[in-house]
Order: sequence, then C-alpha cells, then structure tokens
Amino acid sequence: MADVTVVGVFPHDDAARGALRQLDEAGFPADRVGIVAGNVRQAREVAGSFSPRAAMIGAVIGALVGLGLGVASGMSVNNVVATPLGMLMLAIVGAFIGGLAGRGKALKSHEYEKYQRVVDKGDALVTIRCAAGEQERARTALTGAGATAVRVEGTAETV
Repeated sequence: MADVTVVGVFPHDDAARGALRQLDEAGFPADRVGIVAGNVRQAREVAGSFSPRAAMIGAVIGALVGLGLGVASGMSVNNVVATPLGMLMLAIVGAFIGGLAGRGKALKSHEYEKYQRVVDKGDALVTIRCAAGEQERARTALTGAGATAVRVEGTAETV
C-alpha cells in the first residue's frame, strides 16, 4: 500500500510543536512526522515534488521531438533498418529526457500556493507520512492535537 502525507494546519508554531509531542505519544514515528513554520519555500514540499501529469506531458513532448528529429535525419539516410531504429532510439531518449524535465513543479503551482499562504501568514504545518490505510488515524490525531484544517496529499514526502 502506498504512503500518503496527512497535513495539519496549526495557528502558530508553538501549537504545532505541542502537536508533535502528542503525535509522538500517539505512536507516530519521529522520522515520519515533520513541521513547517516560517519557511515559505519549505511549505511547497508538502504538496510533493513530483507531478505525474507533468512527467507524462514531458515524456510525450520529448518522444514527439525525438521522433521528429529521427524523421528529419532519416530523410538523408536511405538505410531501411537504420532509419526506423534511429527514429525509435531518438523517440525513447526524448521521452526519457522529457519525463525527467516534466518532474518539475510547473503544473502543480496552484497546489503549493495554499501551503505557502498558510505559512506566510504565520500558521504552521505538521505532516505525517503514513500508509494509506492509516490516514484516518493520522487525520484524527492531527485534529485532536488542535489542527484547524487537515488534508491528505497523495505524496509520500514528509517535510
């Protein structure tokens, strides 16, 4: 079962630190719990640093560019075997490079903004990385510790 990150918003960093103590007492391992207070850039990481949609778009664009280069270079080479293999190789390399480039955060900016705004106004975030089956327990623990809002992110990153 894949891990998820459960994020709780606390009115200030003292409340978030108190929540950390409560989460420790509730049995959440310290290496799976994180806090973000006063660091707007770190708040971005809560939403995850990987965008599957951006990676897929990058891979498709990279494959098309690679295929286009393969077709263009194939016009000057009249080898029946080398031309299709070269086109395939350029498409695969293009897809790989495009997929890596697409891992960036370009298509997730709206998801980061909510956490940046919260931290910018002085609130703090507490994150718990847990198995998907434990997200309700984590949600309940954060709410019980005083979180004003709780959200589950489909990422396994803990800040």
